[in-house]
Amino acid sequence: MAVERDGFLSLRSLSYVNELLGGEQELDRDSVSYTQLSQEVSAAFADFARLAMVNDLDLLQLWATGSNTAALSKSVDDMNNNQFQEWLAAIGLGRTLRMYDDALHTEFEDEFNDRLQKLIEVANEELDDGELTG
Repeated sequence: MAVERDGFLSLRSLSYVNELLGGEQELDRDSVSYTQLSQEVSAAFADFARLAMVNDLDLLQLWATGSNTAALSKSVDDMNNNQFQEWLAAIGLGRTLRMYDDALHTEFEDEFNDRLQKLIEVANEELDDGELTG
């Protein structure tokens, strides 16, 4: 797999995850690949802990600043590698919430989606008001 990587997973762990997704491998907590994946996820959590200590850092704003969200409306087949990585990041945001809920038996994803929907409604109302007065 010849892929440029900017993420926290090593190519070995990424390969293991892809094999899990493809059904070529089963989740084996005693395997070396699982152990490495576990260590990399722990290191990522440690990095997020450091980010969380920065005052006034908005993680969504930080992500959006470095993203080309306009590319997300393209078909995956028409995306270049950078656009595909942005698409994966957007999907990953949502999936992270789902993994959080699954791990902790919460319903934060639903709350997040409700809040996001309310923000979209408020933004649309402001846009409509701006068109009426503009």
